[in-house]
Amino acid sequence: MLRKRKSVKPVDADVATPFADYLEGMSCRIEDRCEALLYQYDRCCDDWRHHDAIIWEMPLAAVTANAVIVWAAASGHRRWQLTMAWAIAAIVVAVMSMGLQKQLGYAKQIQRRIRVIEEEFGLPAVTSQVGRPGLVGTMMNWMLRLLAVADIVVAALFAFVPRAVL
Repeated sequence: MLRKRKSVKPVDADVATPFADYLEGMSCRIEDRCEALLYQYDRCCDDWRHHDAIIWEMPLAAVTANAVIVWAAASGHRRWQLTMAWAIAAIVVAVMSMGLQKQLGYAKQIQRRIRVIEEEFGLPAVTSQVGRPGLVGTMMNWMLRLLAVADIVVAALFAFVPRAVL
């Protein structure tokens, strides 16, 4: 059973252990190392859940921001307003796409560390993969990228073809 979070005790450098080479010359008791790994495991699991929630929220936030920006500009029915709105919406979605890629990278890195600790302690997997690895993240990223491209195309239409849309 995992203990509640607390600060990890300082490592005693005077006691030799078989992990001395692993800790680059430092030594500690096995219990301290196990406690530190379990603390790290607990932190990694919390961080992974946090990044996973952000990953699922980002596409929804990007699409919502896109819709709100365009809706606000469409109320004026001025071509330059709509052009700027679509261009700004494309920028917002492109930035959200880059942020999503960053969050996916963080989540994968944390998940790898979780797996290492689970294997070391013989724990069952906390995180699970549904479907092909990376499929959902890749689809979300491509959806945002395609939305950004579509926004740019529509902005160009409003800018260069006066009656193309509306």
